[in-house]
Amino acid sequence: MRALTLLSSGLLIPLSLFSQDSTAKPSTPFRRGQWAAQFTVGSSFGSIGFLKFRSPTRALVLDVQLGGFHAESSVQDSTGASQFSGVNSGAFTQLRFGWRRYGGGEPKIATHYTFGLLAGFDHDAASGSGTSAQRNSWSWGLFGDLGATYLVTQKLGLGAMASGSLAYTTSTTETQPSGGRAHYWQLGGSAVSASLVATLFF
Repeated sequence: MRALTLLSSGLLIPLSLFSQDSTAKPSTPFRRGQWAAQFTVGSSFGSIGFLKFRSPTRALVLDVQLGGFHAESSVQDSTGASQFSGVNSGAFTQLRFGWRRYGGGEPKIATHYTFGLLAGFDHDAASGSGTSAQRNSWSWGLFGDLGATYLVTQKLGLGAMASGSLAYTTSTTETQPSGGRAHYWQLGGSAVSASLVATLFF
């Protein structure tokens, strides 16, 4: 019974943080109904997002991560001339929707944490030597982040954020001219990654 009580308390605490009275005295300079645009740059990704404040300390977050690459290779024949040998390209996008909680304390520093849902699509294609292959992957999962923003002005904030995720991924690979097709799935998480964030408040 004691374990059940502790478990119930653990589940209710996060919910209570987001159900507090929005009319309470705000501890941040934000206001209900305010919008913001968030630009994130990390070691392996970049994103653009939008925030809609539901109270001075709570906001909904919609964030889009984008990535891609294109590479071509060549070889030299016996005469020293370059001959095209293959191409490899890919594109990645991930949509994140979550709930953010802000905390105050310092006049110009706002700490925050976010948790929510993610969905992504990944496409890779390669060709060369008369063969080609392409892979399409879909992913669904959860994410969370923790960060802080320094308010340079009322309209501009600069900060840093650490984030991690857990996702289920399904993938299909097709090869030509054989017409082969392979399917696989995986469940995995990303290590905590750090990023720099610039936020414009409206």
